[in-house]
Amino acid sequence: MKRLLVIMAVLMITPSVAFAQLGVGPAAFFKSPVLLGQSVDIEEANVDQFSFGADLRYRVGWFQAQALGLYSVGDVNSLDLFLDAGVALDVAIVTLSAGAGPNFTNNFDSSPARQAGLNSRVGADVMLGPVSVGASYIMALDITDNGFSVKTSSGLLGAHVLFWL
Repeated sequence: MKRLLVIMAVLMITPSVAFAQLGVGPAAFFKSPVLLGQSVDIEEANVDQFSFGADLRYRVGWFQAQALGLYSVGDVNSLDLFLDAGVALDVAIVTLSAGAGPNFTNNFDSSPARQAGLNSRVGADVMLGPVSVGASYIMALDITDNGFSVKTSSGLLGAHVLFWL
């Protein structure tokens, strides 16, 4: 019976792995929250205002799962991990995506050392063959008595380059 379950699991997983796309690449996000509609002053930008890391995406059809890890240096050194699942739709050479999931923060220099929360993310990528260049906006997601509440007043704005396998 166990052998049959293993064989069935392999037969069910094999097509999704065979037709899946995997993308990985560098990412940079503006560390300070960016308000919607607010202009960003690029003249005073320095390295401490950005978080750098890696973006990993797994896509099967219209479903997309993403793991984004960012390291921040500055007043507080931290490592942030954003895990999202959602949809990705292709419109010509542009891929529009939206997702939500948990995020985890590990602050190295301050307390509380570890924090967890929820996030929502929207993004757009331009596909240039096996490489995509895009931007994402990550917002906090709160659970209220009436369901979910997206805090669109502030978020993290970033760019990434992905290499698709």
